Amino acid sequence: MQKNQMQKNRIGHWAAWLAWCLLALVTPDLHAQGQDSTAGERNLRIMAELLPGHYDNANQHYFDQRRKLAADDQHVRMSTTIRRIDAPAFGRYAYLWINEVQTANGPQRSWRIASLHAGPASDEVTMRHHLRMQGEIIEAELATLTPAQLRRTEGCDYLFKRRADHFRGLQVPGRCEFDWEGQRVRTDNEISIAKSSLWFHDHKWVIKTGRRITGVASGEPYWLERSRDFHCYADIPGVGGGRDIPFKRYDNITLHDKGGVYWFKSDEETPRELGLQLRAVTWHVLNEANDYFNRNSMVLSVLEKLADGSVKEHAYAFTDPQTERIALNLKWILANCAITPRAAAKPEM
Repeated sequence: MQKNQMQKNRIGHWAAWLAWCLLALVTPDLHAQGQDSTAGERNLRIMAELLPGHYDNANQHYFDQRRKLAADDQHVRMSTTIRRIDAPAFGRYAYLWINEVQTANGPQRSWRIASLHAGPASDEVTMRHHLRMQGEIIEAELATLTPAQLRRTEGCDYLFKRRADHFRGLQVPGRCEFDWEGQRVRTDNEISIAKSSLWFHDHKWVIKTGRRITGVASGEPYWLERSRDFHCYADIPGVGGGRDIPFKRYDNITLHDKGGVYWFKSDEETPRELGLQLRAVTWHVLNEANDYFNRNSMVLSVLEKLADGSVKEHAYAFTDPQTERIALNLKWILANCAITPRAAAKPEM
């Protein structure tokens, strides 16, 4: 009996030792899984997914004019395209950021690389802008491009914090100063990013005179709405009802839904310069009788450039702004747009 008890004791010691070894092996993983990151590290991951996209202020630009705002309060038409890139020298979260502004002399573009970093405060994300002052940033140079080859000004970074449904980034007041077009300027700008929109101020003040040389007098930010791409085509004439009539298809047209326009020449006896425009309208004013509320809409328009240089809108169709398909048939032309390309459409009941 004593011998059996000794065997039980040895087995018990062996089991305890084995359990301790197993615990030692798994404990580091369990401990690591339970460690909390900072809020900023989590917000960095969210911003990294939220930032890329194409943004356009077509609605803001249009309604500034429709509201008859003073000229220096009107926002010029502009768009921003942000795409995540592999540029090792700029860190894990690097983005090619292209701004395009419509001017009387045509579009003007600027290129920069934006990078995201957790910190400095535990709930903050830092965005650094590295600008190319002349020319564009091309794909072939990203693998070897370094921050020293672009322009980043110390004190001009944006510090982002999470808000209810967006991230708001501010420059540190009084810190951002640099030379711009031969003058010493300062900025105190901000950027906000949400699922729906990109907002930013672009105000530069000449330090010597205090004169504002960019942005609008009211101080209102640029409001660029995130767009979706639609795949479109036009038929001339617009065949319908099963009629067996020859027609010409103008295909492979991609339009974004924040004011995207595509122009083409018709293959008719007398060619015309026709256009399709797609715009998800976000109303800035009321436009209904009887105190009704006008709702936002997706609008597909058929346009034509006339001999005198003016643009005629022949007709438009409208529907829910979140729609994935929209079309109209004027009989002499049919236009059709959908998020899903026709080649990718699946059979359905």
